[in-house]
Amino acid sequence: MPVIAVLVIDDDALDRKAVARAIEQLGPGYELHEARDGLLGLERAVAETFDCILVDYNMPGMNGLEILIKLREELNVTTPIVMLTGSGNELVAVEAMKRGASDYLPKEQLGPESLLRVVSNAIEKRGLQKNSEEAQLALKQLALYDSLTGLGNRNLFHIQLERAVGVSRRKNTSFVLLMMDLDKFKAINDTFGHEAGDAILAAVGHRLRGISRAADAYFRMGGDEFMAILDVGSDGNAAARRIVTAIVEPVPFGRHALAVEISIGMATYPADGGDPLNLIRAADAAMYGAKKSYSAPAASAAAE
Repeated sequence: MPVIAVLVIDDDALDRKAVARAIEQLGPGYELHEARDGLLGLERAVAETFDCILVDYNMPGMNGLEILIKLREELNVTTPIVMLTGSGNELVAVEAMKRGASDYLPKEQLGPESLLRVVSNAIEKRGLQKNSEEAQLALKQLALYDSLTGLGNRNLFHIQLERAVGVSRRKNTSFVLLMMDLDKFKAINDTFGHEAGDAILAAVGHRLRGISRAADAYFRMGGDEFMAILDVGSDGNAAARRIVTAIVEPVPFGRHALAVEISIGMATYPADGGDPLNLIRAADAAMYGAKKSYSAPAASAAAE
């Protein structure tokens, strides 16, 4: 069982000894670390990993509430924090809880049982909070990203496009929108099944992420349709050439090599559209023109 590491930040040596005695009575599963002032406590809380931090409120130079605020709001330390208070400090305890403390413990109540209770409760509370945060992050991931390709989905695309238009409008700049559709994809799906189609889509997502520049964003809109928002100053034609080169490389699937190509339509803000809807329409029309001019033979998959 892992040892629970507890940091106590307290300028009073006698109080630190009292905490040490209580921790010692909890057994070998607990390990106490000490900081004799607020500054040293801050440094250790940031540089080291602890399961719980006990902070004395009444300290010279920087009191416990100031330490708590600094740890939570400036240094983003998420370790559970318990405020140690003196008698008659109920208002301090309430303010500490508002500022992010997990619990508080009056010093006159300090003992093995009370310490075990507040430390265990603080750690459990943080665990529940962390699970909740991870669940919210997972839901956000599902809402904004395509699980098969790892690219942003339709929802994120519309958010980012609105933002790109707003920024460019304010700064009087331009950006490029690309609409992309895979050629030969339906034939592969019909011939080899959806697993082959998924393998191609996953490969396309991986390749688009690989050629994407830092400020560019690629999205899967659904099916075999993709979009890209290229940052200000990006060369749309150069980006299109990189995409074509990346996509035409066959995708291994069992003993087969599945070959697709891609049609790309390009629109520039504001020349081709002054708002998201018209910009999408312009890119769609350009892609339709690219598909009409596509003169390759009927869609097929190359098999080894």
